[in-house]
Amino acid sequence: MEPIRVTLVTAPGCHFCDGAQEVLADLGHRFPLSIDLVPLNSDAGRDLVVRYRVPYPPIVLVNGTFFGYGRISRRRLERHLAQLATSALEV
Repeated sequence: MEPIRVTLVTAPGCHFCDGAQEVLADLGHRFPLSIDLVPLNSDAGRDLVVRYRVPYPPIVLVNGTFFGYGRISRRRLERHLAQLATSALEV
């Protein structure tokens, strides 16, 4: 099974960013994740902020699709990843 690509745009000192990284690290034990950390102050990070009009980090993209920003719901993310993993098995 291909890993699920997660892009996480983070900023230093951001407690929501730390929380999102913890959730992803934990869910990585259950789902095959490929996590790309993008600094908010990088060109790519600034581009994503502008593209999705996000007021504050983190920004989470799953397989290139906007998932959310700020405080990320573990349950919502877990359900989403489970759906992706299930549909990948059906193919």
